[in-house]
Amino acid sequence: MNSICYLSFGPLMAVVLLASEPELVDSGLLSRIRSEAANHHPSAASAALKVAAAAEEVRAVRLWNDPTLGLSLMAAERAKRRDDGDLRLSFEQALPRAGMFDATKAKADALRKAEVEGARSTRLGVSAEAANDVIELALADEAIALQSAQVGWITTMADNAKLRAANPDGSSIDALRLDVELAKETQVLEAAKRSRTSLAQRVNLRLGRPLDSPWPTLNLRDSPPPSPPAGSEIARIPYANPKVRSLRATASAAHAETRIADREKQPAFAVGVETGLYSGGDFRDATVGLRMTLPWFNEPSYDAKISAAEKREHAANRDIESARLEIAAKVLAAANEASNAAVQARAYSGDIHESAVKAVHLIESAWISSKASLTDLLEANRTLLSIRLEQRRFIAMQLVALEELNLLVPPTNQN
Repeated sequence: MNSICYLSFGPLMAVVLLASEPELVDSGLLSRIRSEAANHHPSAASAALKVAAAAEEVRAVRLWNDPTLGLSLMAAERAKRRDDGDLRLSFEQALPRAGMFDATKAKADALRKAEVEGARSTRLGVSAEAANDVIELALADEAIALQSAQVGWITTMADNAKLRAANPDGSSIDALRLDVELAKETQVLEAAKRSRTSLAQRVNLRLGRPLDSPWPTLNLRDSPPPSPPAGSEIARIPYANPKVRSLRATASAAHAETRIADREKQPAFAVGVETGLYSGGDFRDATVGLRMTLPWFNEPSYDAKISAAEKREHAANRDIESARLEIAAKVLAAANEASNAAVQARAYSGDIHESAVKAVHLIESAWISSKASLTDLLEANRTLLSIRLEQRRFIAMQLVALEELNLLVPPTNQN
């Protein structure tokens, strides 16, 4: 009897895990989930359309404005119309301001780059949410496996208690208590399974799958993956973070706006041709002219516009630094959380776990021989279950923290 009790917990958990053919939540699975979420989420599709629209706006920038064509008719005596002509045709074309086209195109292209980074940020956001849901689903599967093993262990202990109660000097108190514990733990297991079903449905919604699409049992890895140092991740912020990159593009657009405002202050020229004709078919005259705007009358207005554009440009540069500091604080927190979770996961799977297992085995043997109370046995077992659950939670916490780092400073080749 003692050997059966001793082996009940570990082998039972292994059977539960093997029966469900679990899939490991590794970098490959998470990468596929991120890609699927980004390709199916409507917000990602909307962001892609905005990028396409911004690209069209770059193409829409034009060097030449539309020409003007005019026609006028003279109402006068026939002789005068014949002498002067009664039809006048005019054609006028505004000339491009020097540097205006390049500045306008640079602004449109900078805004396009900002949209690209916005779309990248959106894709990363929906990808991280889906990956976190899968990690949570895997943690739920781990908890169900551990809880199933707990139910199996209590069942074995209840059977042992009933055998002890059958002895002439035995008592049925422990058997009754274990029956109550079994009922409680069974309800906990059933609730965990219902929660798991809800989590799977949420993941399906996130990925655009049918709500009832089946999910295999998922397993978290046994040990935590390496955590990147905070310093190296902070150094990558200016080049990898989509928000900072978008603000840099916005600052470029503000610089281009300053150039545009400066070009608008310069005179604008237009060349025009006007000819007089008689409706009878005779040519009368033609003139060629050059027109120029006089912007000096509105010089204070143009200066104010240039000053406003310059201030927006300076503000955009300050926004970049502000965002960098804000994101650096988040990177520092996420890196620290990942590192702490990894350390605790290793600790809970090492000496702490071994000591708890040893304590359960010793107290279980003592209880079988009536040298320890059932209360001590149940308490030791709950401690072991808590340690195993905590170790799984720390693995999940580290993976979630790594997802946050991936969101804040993604690889430069990741969309």
